[in-house]
Amino acid sequence: MHFVVLTTGSCGNCYCFEENGDCVVVDCGVTFKKLRESLENHEIPFSSVKALFITHMHPDHAKCIGTIQRNTQWPIYVSKRSLKENGVVFDKMKINSSALIGMEYGESVEAGEFKVTSFQTSHDSPGSVGYRLDTPAVSVFLLTDSGIIPSSAYSMAEGCRVKFIEANYDEAMLKNGPYTEALKRRVGGAWGHLSNEDAALFASKVSKIGDHVYFIHISEKNNTPEAVQEKVDALLESGIFRRVLKRGEMIEDFIDGKKEERKSYNIQGL
Repeated sequence: MHFVVLTTGSCGNCYCFEENGDCVVVDCGVTFKKLRESLENHEIPFSSVKALFITHMHPDHAKCIGTIQRNTQWPIYVSKRSLKENGVVFDKMKINSSALIGMEYGESVEAGEFKVTSFQTSHDSPGSVGYRLDTPAVSVFLLTDSGIIPSSAYSMAEGCRVKFIEANYDEAMLKNGPYTEALKRRVGGAWGHLSNEDAALFASKVSKIGDHVYFIHISEKNNTPEAVQEKVDALLESGIFRRVLKRGEMIEDFIDGKKEERKSYNIQGL
């Protein structure tokens, strides 16, 4: 599998996965221009995209849906609850909600080489979800923007050699940081984000030697890559590849599910 993280964090989120000439995109919190140019620059033809899957409707994950609708024929998937309850958001973002495809929690859809399954998350955006992406070679798990670890995440992560897990905030930094008390409660609450402790502990429970775990969506104000790394290294056993993605960082990686080989590159953002 070939994948590119265009960016991650409150500045935007977009994850692109390519297998055997087919590509799926999870979230589009970047400009349409950056998405298209980044794919082409990483030798993923824009025409190879089979579908776009949205975790939730906050702009840092969904801001260019409308532009994608006006410029492509991609199927765009959201949860059925999101489709039902986000009408005001769709109108504000100039999204044609009638053209979106709703998925039930736990439902799977085929998109080229991929089978994509959604699962419910806990965030203050109605209908938020995470995804599992299965191909004949490699399975990928992606959990972001969830105040708690949903019970379904454990079974969804089972057997996934590649995992993307949010590690949004350090508990002490959030407590002593510049946010208002209301915002601190929101971030640290059940409908907010995952702490470093929760993310690392979850990763330690669902990962085995040879897996590749990427920690994403790190807060600019309430976290540092070093704080995440310290917690991850303390809880994950050796032999599990782990990488903390800085806010706004772009990376490219290759996972060979048969040979279990990995090549990784740092890529400068466009």
